[in-house]
Amino acid sequence: MTLATDWIPFGRGVRVVATHACGLIAVEKPDGILSHPNPGEAAEKGTILIAGNYSLDEEAFHVRDGKGGIRRVYLLNRLDSPTSGTLLLSLDEGVADLVRKMFARSQVSKKYVALIRGRGLRTPRGTWQDQMAKSKGPGGGVRSETGAGAPAVTVYAWQRSAGGTLPLSLIQLEPRTGRTHQLRVQTAAHGHPILGDRTYGDFEFNKAVGTARGFKRLFLHAESTQLSFEWQGAKVDFKATAPMPKEFEEALVADDDETPDQGPKRPRRDAGTPISPRLRIRL
Repeated sequence: MTLATDWIPFGRGVRVVATHACGLIAVEKPDGILSHPNPGEAAEKGTILIAGNYSLDEEAFHVRDGKGGIRRVYLLNRLDSPTSGTLLLSLDEGVADLVRKMFARSQVSKKYVALIRGRGLRTPRGTWQDQMAKSKGPGGGVRSETGAGAPAVTVYAWQRSAGGTLPLSLIQLEPRTGRTHQLRVQTAAHGHPILGDRTYGDFEFNKAVGTARGFKRLFLHAESTQLSFEWQGAKVDFKATAPMPKEFEEALVADDDETPDQGPKRPRRDAGTPISPRLRIRL
């Protein structure tokens, strides 16, 4: 059974990648699109995941169904505006409640890819385990830091280095917990900030590798989401995939005419180096 989604007014570039008869919908969100509107802030048309009134209490968009009625489209997880990739929605309140609880219990498998500073990691595969806490940042925004708070666990696997001498690597990240900005904070804390990260990243690195080559995005992408649960007496095995954006491959290609200035070398922290118990991420 194909789930009809053509009545949902998705934002610019948002596309459906998978559906299930239980009401589950997976979409691919481009970078620059908000998962939901921010309270009290006006947003340009087309820059919200779905056009419609959004209820913070219900965590759902209220959308006209084209038949004279209004339906709820429940938002099951979120991605930061600059992060692209798979997001889950539901047309069924019961399924929405079930899947949200699965996210809270770390029962949903999520895999990301990112471009990070450095041509390798001391340990190519491993697990980052930190304590993370969030607080209010400048202007009322949220920021996170390591050193205290709740456990943050991410399994990582180095994939490959960029061409030529570019100080850049492709890495796969699998968060086992769901802390605010977890992947962005942990990569930076372990000495490998994500290219294009304007909050936790390396400004000089972003300028030398990103801006100099014409890239303006954060190079973090939610590549796949997978989960299994019981529904109406049957098992649902649901997987959604959003292929790595072309900008990632383009950024990994060496530019023989211009070798980026890597800037001053900084101490590197990774899985093989102890982390200060009160490491703070510079904004």
